[in-house]
Amino acid sequence: MAKDSATAQWYLIQCKPRQEARAAENLRNQHFPCYCPFHTVEKIQLGKRVVTKQPLFPGYLFINLCKLTDNWHSIRSTRGVLRLVTFANEPLAVADEIIDNLQLRMATIGDKLLFEEGGKVLITDGPFKDLDAIFCKSDGDERAIILLTLLHREHQIRIPVQQLKATI
Repeated sequence: MAKDSATAQWYLIQCKPRQEARAAENLRNQHFPCYCPFHTVEKIQLGKRVVTKQPLFPGYLFINLCKLTDNWHSIRSTRGVLRLVTFANEPLAVADEIIDNLQLRMATIGDKLLFEEGGKVLITDGPFKDLDAIFCKSDGDERAIILLTLLHREHQIRIPVQQLKATI
């Protein structure tokens, strides 16, 4: 399907829970241009550091459609798609500038790390609970090396990452 760039606009689609990637893939298979921004997030699950990709807008993606030439009816029956977002029963277009700015920002944003090297952390559990420290580096998936000041001396300590919280 050839897109007429003068009449094609971006619209918002609501996806079924946790099926943004599935909906985008199935829409692309039908030759609909889609944009679903994902970002990388580092978090702690079951006491281990895990790096995952998550949608920037959970439950939503953008689709580029032409009101004149595209078949909008096939969108409703696409796997992963819940509905086209409407206002007063009319699909509301998203400005091209918003999508362009979003794509530009996503290209310049790096991965979000749970702990930055040299960043301040708070110990939330264990014998050093409620003490501030400096994050040095990760020591595998479950442990971290921190720099802790005790008795006016700095000590490197290995500690489970689940006992740390990033502070500003």
